[in-house]
This record gives sequence, C-alpha cells and structure tokens, in this order.
Amino acid sequence: MIYMLKVDVLVAAVLFGLGGVIILGLFAWAKAKEYAHALRAMERIAAAGPRESFVISRTRSRNHNTDSVGAA
Repeated sequence: MIYMLKVDVLVAAVLFGLGGVIILGLFAWAKAKEYAHALRAMERIAAAGPRESFVISRTRSRNHNTDSVGAA
C-alpha cells in the first residue's frame, strides 16, 4: 500500500514537473516573440534615416562663408 502511494507521488511529481516546464517554455517563447517584435519595430524606426531639421539657423542661412564663424 505504501509502495503504491510512493509510485503515485512520483508519477504526480513527474507530471507536474513536465507541465511546469511546458508552461515555462510557452511563457519564454511568448516573451521572446514580443521582444523580437519590439526589436523589429525599433529597427524600422531607426532605419528611417536622418530627418530634416525644421530649425533654420539664421547664421548659416545668411553667412555662406564657413571661415568666419558667427559673423553675419
């Protein structure tokens, strides 16, 4: 009788252990998938290229001579 109880406990431990590993694997897979999606989105944003600056520098627009800095 005690022997059967030990076997049942061992089988239950193995089953719960395998179930836990499967659930942990699914969780890790979902998080890795989420991370990869976010990484692709960040790469898409970064690969958009340099953007034009909407600020117009008054010094650069008036002074085309680069040797004299600050003289307008």
